[in-house]
Amino acid sequence: MRALAYSTLLATFAAPALAEQIRGTDFETGYWTGAAYTEDATGKFLYCDVSVSYTNGETLWLGLYRNDTLAVLLTHPEVRYRTGETFDAWLMLETGLPIHQDAEAWDESYAGMTLSGIDGSIDFLSAGQWLRLLGIGIDEAYDVTGIGDALAMARACHAKHSGTNPFATVAPPVAEPEVTPEAEPPVEVEPPVEVATEPTVEPPKLGTPPPMPKVPDLKPKTGGGLGTRPGGTLGTPAPKPAP
Repeated sequence: MRALAYSTLLATFAAPALAEQIRGTDFETGYWTGAAYTEDATGKFLYCDVSVSYTNGETLWLGLYRNDTLAVLLTHPEVRYRTGETFDAWLMLETGLPIHQDAEAWDESYAGMTLSGIDGSIDFLSAGQWLRLLGIGIDEAYDVTGIGDALAMARACHAKHSGTNPFATVAPPVAEPEVTPEAEPPVEVEPPVEVATEPTVEPPKLGTPPPMPKVPDLKPKTGGGLGTRPGGTLGTPAPKPAP
């Protein structure tokens, strides 16, 4: 299913209750939006997130935490959980091998997996277009087009605010301009030159009348020939046949 052009920040539900967004850290790409958060009590960086919402009310939320983990959470308007409930779950895309491990309900609305290693987890999640998280009661495949760009921005956000790269720039990737090859000029094709040849005239046989003399064709010639259309001139494109 295709994402709508909006996304919600899930600090109230999917993130720890005392997380607070860092002002001015919002970013977006395509249908995805994200930001950086701190612990409200200490002001210390906690995570960068990115999320996307779908037409039926589902939301996919991903958080990149300072302890080098990446959380993948889903919510569905018709599915409810008990906080702390665990599940035997599978996280998969249409390519590669799935990840099989325990998932957990973070509250009554959101449940998902916490993966170790941000870089490897991003590589895994960016390898396909359709994501499924089976075992938590949501048996659907979600279109995650653009997740690679979204996670790249979230990783830059994480590097900047965690201190691993304070100079990291959180910006959408710049699309490479398409290079259109220059069209070669059309090659003009000269019409074939007709070489007049004298017809071979056999001598008349005895007892037969002589042949009639050839009369020149005085009618004007129009159309016909290479690169012409009826009534046209040389170089006028011929009309395309109707399908």
